[in-house]
Formats: sequence, structure tokens, C-alpha cells
Amino acid sequence: MVGLIRRKVLRSLVLCVIMAIASCAFGYATYSGFPGQIISAFEPFIPGEQLADDQMRITFMGTSVVPRIAQQCNSVFVELGNGDSFVFDFGSGVSSNYVAAGIPPSRMDKVFLTHLHGDHVGDLITLYCFGPSQDRKTPLYLYGPSGDDPEEGTQAFAENLKKLMKWHVEAFSFLSTGLKDGRDGYEIIAKELPYMTVGGVAYEENGVKITHFPAVHDRNGSISYKLEWNGLSMIFSGDTIPNYYMIEQAKGIDVLIHEMVVPPEVWASKNSGLNPGDPGWERAVAFALAVQRNSHTSQKAFGYILSQTNPRLGVATHFQANEDTVGPAIEDIRLSYEGPVAIATDLLVINVSKNDILLRRAVVSDYAWYPQPYMYPQDQIAPPKYDGPFAQLNDTLLGSIVPEEIYEVGDK
Repeated sequence: MVGLIRRKVLRSLVLCVIMAIASCAFGYATYSGFPGQIISAFEPFIPGEQLADDQMRITFMGTSVVPRIAQQCNSVFVELGNGDSFVFDFGSGVSSNYVAAGIPPSRMDKVFLTHLHGDHVGDLITLYCFGPSQDRKTPLYLYGPSGDDPEEGTQAFAENLKKLMKWHVEAFSFLSTGLKDGRDGYEIIAKELPYMTVGGVAYEENGVKITHFPAVHDRNGSISYKLEWNGLSMIFSGDTIPNYYMIEQAKGIDVLIHEMVVPPEVWASKNSGLNPGDPGWERAVAFALAVQRNSHTSQKAFGYILSQTNPRLGVATHFQANEDTVGPAIEDIRLSYEGPVAIATDLLVINVSKNDILLRRAVVSDYAWYPQPYMYPQDQIAPPKYDGPFAQLNDTLLGSIVPEEIYEVGDK
């Protein structure tokens, strides 16, 4: 099986995927005992490929906690053979990967949030604000956890997002944003999920069932999700400390997508530029250790989780995949687990069927334009709220506009 990385990252990194006793390594040299394939051998995925009726496809749109060019913050896009599609988290920077992968906003209308940290919700402003001016003329459905305080849950988050972006919404409402049946792209329908419920149903339609269970991350109010359809299943952990909810829910799962972080010493060194013995080193390590104990899953803990759940494929995400981080991570995982594992980076594509799991690299343009939109019949489109692009400008501003005939020379 093969892995995937964005084209510009492929210039400098080699991604190897582990199946059975194989392992993952970045860099032009693989780690001893961990065979891999060079970039030229990787099978490409071309966006737009039709999905088989009985398959599930998982595309990693963001895989890091640190926003960086090679890896944006967290998001996973899941497509099913019945035509349904679902978004899990929508972190900072991921919009560009959705555009590059050819996913229009109309296919991103059901978003499942694991928690409300900025690196998991940061690009929702882009999705919400620009979806209606493209092809999402129906509400954005937002699923997410409750909080101990009603003002901290997903319902309040959705209401505040609408308030925050009111100027944008009005500004774009000289265009049609909805349908004549009353649905509108600037409406958000939030479903708040009790964060302590185990196996609560978040969504159940068209043979698809998405349930949720508690995650243990930072403070009360985080959840993980399980999607089941057509005898296939996947779990997206979001951010979490290793916990028994996950071990129970993930047994027998096809694909377990679980967060993993580098050791605190690596975190401290990479984020501070310090080395052991430097002034401030111990403080940097203590900070990283406190964050990880409060919020995240170590490499060895991820291996333990896999050993207790035995998924068909385990995938680590929320991980900075560098030449010098992947190999040591695999070594730690292998202390507990010898099964199939991959470490995700942006635009990893996984096709899942009952008989096979295929990992590929997406081939995308760094200069992609918006994807081809779904075109509603004109008689279904609601008229714009405002009559023309100048309806919200006062007379003084209108009087300052340079007439087009002055600069549009030669267009007649």
C-alpha cells in the first residue's frame, strides 16, 4: 500500500506506509528494517475519480497542530458510495486543500466538530462566508459538543459566528444566497451533542450512522466520532488523551484516525530553537510536557490504543511529519503494535472497501481555482436581498466612483 503527500512536499520528503510488519519513514533513507517505496512508485489519486458504490473514501485536508505550508490544521473529508459526504473539523488553512481537491461548498454542508479549539474550527469563517456565493444555497449544518456553560457549546458558537460575520453576509447579499423554498446558505443549523454521552446519535440518514463519545482534552466539552455505513466504519478522535472510551468504541473498526504528538523534548526543541543545556531548555520541556499531559496522545500511547483495538488500519494525525519525526514515532508505536499503520499528511487519500484498503497521493495544483459548482435550475434560485451591487452604498461613496467608460478603453 502506498501513501500520499501534496506535490510540493514530495520534492523533499518520502512517505512510506506501513502494512503488517512494514513501517513508515520520511527522508530519502528509510529506517533499518522499515522497507518503503520511493516517491516515483506511489500511485496517484486524481480528484474527481468516481467512488464505487460500496466504498468509503477518506481525504486528509489538514493534519497538523502547527499551521504550515506542508500541513494545515485539522480536517478530514469522508465520502461514501451512496453520494453522501461529511466534514470532520475544519481547522485553520484547510480551505485551500478543499479547493485543490475539487470539493465545492455544496458537498461540505455537514460539519462535525470534535471541540472548539481554533486549530479545529479556524477556517469555518471561510466556509460559512463564501459557500453561498459559490454553490451552497442551503444551510450549513454544524454538529458539535455541548459545554458545561451554555455559552461555551456549539449552539452558542454557531449563533456567535453569524453575529461576527453579519457585515459580510449583508455585503454578499446583492447575490442570491438561497432557494425559493426558504432555505438559505447563510443559515446555520446547529445540533449540540451532550459531550458525556457514550454512543449518542449525531446523524442517522440514508443508511449512515454517526455516533459520538467523550474525548478527554484540556477541559470538559470534547468528543470523538464514529461513522458506520454499509458494513464499513471509521473513527475520528479529534484531540484527546488516551482513554477507555476510545478503546471500547474502536474495537473492530476499519479505520481508526487518532491524534498523536511528538515527544515533549522534540516539541520543545522544534518550537523554541533551544537544545539541552541552553538557558530556558528545562522550561520549554516542562511547558510541552504540561500541554501533552493535559491534551494529547503520545507515540507510545497511540501504539497501545492500536494494540487494544486492532483496526484494519490505524492512522496517526495531528502530527508534524518531518524526516526526523516519523521514524522514531514508528519505533515507539511498534513497541506495542505490529499491525497496519500510516502517518497522515495533507491530501492523503484512503479508499476503504470490505476487501481492501488503498492509500494514495492526491495530485493537485497549487494554483487551483474554485471547483465546478452545482448549478441549481434558475427557477429554484431565490432573488437577492439587495437590488444590485451598489444598493448598500451611500450617495457620497457612489459619487466618488470613477466611471467605467474612462478606463474600459477598447471594450466597445
